[in-house]
Amino acid sequence: MKMKLAAVVAGIAAISAAALVGADAMGVFAGGGGGSTKAEVRLDVVDTANNALASGKAKSEQRPDRTRFSIEAEDVQTEPGAYQVRITRNGSPVADSAGITLNVDTLGFGETELNTQDGDTVPTVLSGDLVEVLDPTGTTVILSGVLAPKQ
Repeated sequence: MKMKLAAVVAGIAAISAAALVGADAMGVFAGGGGGSTKAEVRLDVVDTANNALASGKAKSEQRPDRTRFSIEAEDVQTEPGAYQVRITRNGSPVADSAGITLNVDTLGFGETELNTQDGDTVPTVLSGDLVEVLDPTGTTVILSGVLAPKQ
C-alpha cells in the first residue's frame, strides 16, 4: 500500500512539474503573453544635415488575441506634419503597412500606435524588417532601423 501511495504521489509531482515547465515555456510566469512574438528597434538618424538630434523607436508585438505596432520620433527638426512610415521586408513593402503616418508636432515629437483590439489594421511586422520614417513628402529618410527580437 505504501509503495502504491508513493507511486501516486511521484506521478502527481511529475505531472505538476511538467505543467509548470509548459506554462513557463509559454511565457506565463515570465510576464509574457503565451505565444507572443516581440521585436523592437531604436531608430538611428539618417538625415544628419537637417535632423542631427532626431531619434526614435519602433515596437511590434503579435499575440493570439491582438497585434500591435508603435513608432515614435523626437527632436525632428524639419517641420511639423504627417511623416511617412515605410516598413519593408527583403526590400518589399510589408502587407498593410502603406499609409502609416507619424504626426510630428511643432516640438518635433510624434507617436503612432496601432492595435487590432482598437479596430486598427496592423501590419505583421517581424524581426529583420526595416522601419523608416520619411519626411512628409516621402523623399528624405529621417530615421531608420532594423527590428530585432525582444526577449
